Amino acid sequence: MTAVAKFSMVGEEAMDMLSRLDDSMRREGIRRIVEAGGAASAAEMSKIIQNAHHVRTGQMLASVAPGEYQEFFGGGAINIYPQGTDSRGVSNALKAFVTNYGIGRNPTKKGRPNRTGDKFITSEERVTDSVVAQAMQAEADRIAEEFN
Repeated sequence: MTAVAKFSMVGEEAMDMLSRLDDSMRREGIRRIVEAGGAASAAEMSKIIQNAHHVRTGQMLASVAPGEYQEFFGGGAINIYPQGTDSRGVSNALKAFVTNYGIGRNPTKKGRPNRTGDKFITSEERVTDSVVAQAMQAEADRIAEEFN
């Protein structure tokens, strides 16, 4: 269960600006844009967790952060998810995944309830995508101002 801030050109102006930069500056610009989107996505995921009232100890909420930046040809990406484990050794990402998607029914165990997830993260994808796109566009605009 991850949210992803992935670089894709938002407009011709950003494409034109990045094409005028040398390779190292272009790569750094893309990285800055993706990291801005990652920070916005992490903040939005934290709000979603709080709004869905999925805070018992606060460990999952506190662990939401961007993962490692991954560069690929012409772009980059960062996965955003609850990192690490809680005080009992349970993966925070696994807790978020199960809470979002559920565990379903185990047919070998009679009488266990079917626990479906509440889709607290996936139901908010459109809002998150919008927030991330705005943050990435704002960073692209800042970069354009720096180089003009």
